Amino acid sequence: MEKLVTSLILVLIPAASGQFKVQSPVTELVAEVGSDVLLPCILTPGLPEAGLEVRWFFTLYTTIVFLLKDGIEGRQQQSADYRGRAFMKNRPGSGNLSLVLQNVQLSDAGKYHCFVDNITTDVDDEGSMELNVVGSGSPPLIAVALQGSAVVISCSSSGWFPKPTMFWEKENGDLEPSDPETNIDKTALIRVKSSILLNDSSEGQIYCGLRHPVTGKETGSYVTVSDAMFPRTSPWAIIFWLLLMFTIALSAVMTWLFYSKQKKKEMQLMEKENCIERLRWEVEWRRISTRKESILFDPLTAYSGLIISPDARHISTSDTVQNVPENKERFDTEPCVLGQTPFLNGTHYWETQILEQNGKFWSLGVAIETVRRTGGQRECPEAGIWAIRGTGEGYYALSTPPEPIILRSRIPMPHGPGLLNGQGIQEQRRIQRVGTFLDYENGKVSFYDVDTYEPLYTFNEKFSCPVYPFYYVGPGISFSLSI
Repeated sequence: MEKLVTSLILVLIPAASGQFKVQSPVTELVAEVGSDVLLPCILTPGLPEAGLEVRWFFTLYTTIVFLLKDGIEGRQQQSADYRGRAFMKNRPGSGNLSLVLQNVQLSDAGKYHCFVDNITTDVDDEGSMELNVVGSGSPPLIAVALQGSAVVISCSSSGWFPKPTMFWEKENGDLEPSDPETNIDKTALIRVKSSILLNDSSEGQIYCGLRHPVTGKETGSYVTVSDAMFPRTSPWAIIFWLLLMFTIALSAVMTWLFYSKQKKKEMQLMEKENCIERLRWEVEWRRISTRKESILFDPLTAYSGLIISPDARHISTSDTVQNVPENKERFDTEPCVLGQTPFLNGTHYWETQILEQNGKFWSLGVAIETVRRTGGQRECPEAGIWAIRGTGEGYYALSTPPEPIILRSRIPMPHGPGLLNGQGIQEQRRIQRVGTFLDYENGKVSFYDVDTYEPLYTFNEKFSCPVYPFYYVGPGISFSLSI
């Protein structure tokens, strides 16, 4: 009994004094490019979230990978390189502060710190670990070519980091390959290539292998060399090769003619189908656009870093925080704003023009009247927000989980989207105007590209309270409401 009491006292003393310990079970991790990795961190004992800051940072304290303060995620402070890729699966009360890092990149390699600060008791501690990122490479590609009376066998592989060990093996005898060629692609991964020159005494199986210097993983390919691979100076061989080249050339011409004809038919059929689809889109859009309404931004709800025009139809971001009256309706952390008009029933349609798209992202849609106004904002139906988001990489419906929006209208339109650039290459089409359609009774929120009439996405939801137009105005973005 005395031992039990002593053990309880030893456990309760650190908790009562505010002391805790942060530890990482490992000091070094290895992850492959494109994989997901778990960075372990244990908090002993587990603590309540109030007054607690959990900060994962990379090398420097200010390079925030993930931030949780008073139980709220600090998305604004999170480094853009980790946004959408880093998150904690558990809460501080469980004692497990491990971080999940998705889609690992070479630039993620380095030291990660798990820092915990109890602001109430002014006690902090941290653990750290080193993340090594490797590329395992692809199986080697073998190519065979003639060089005079010899055969050249080339072996190449890409997607490695760091540079692998490359070697050749044969059943009998030594091989003298050329010095490996090394290239680095746009993702900083390494491509290697090596060749060997064979004469007619090199029959048998040859193996080209690559070995990773960190993981020790080996991959390779075999090629069988036979006497028939080597050229002979026979008149019949010359005739054979001439006939073969002629046959190949004739086949290539016939194939090209057939392919061109089929391609032309496919393009004509695709163009016809696209015209029919665009006509259907236009009919649907014109039917709902007859309900077009004029809405206004609500200055009382606008974040202090946003500027609204006097007529309440234009909004943009500001480099400085505006001096605006405080009220419970205003968003105090995220650059959000609501429309002035609540919708309680019926069908409604309004249009929004995106004037500036140099920023990182924006969102628009509808939100319930009781949407969260304080702290970080998660845009999803569970939070009372039904919206789409535009980014430099593409467009997404903010469902759970988010769904990418694939723009199907790729034929150049007379308005401008999808036009060819100076090299004749069709560039990524950007959405300039978005139409929002709300059917309150049937629980539908639909979005349209006004310039192409293309439907973008539809949410299905049962509404039981007023909803308002909702906007997230990212840095460098400005919106204009159509009259």
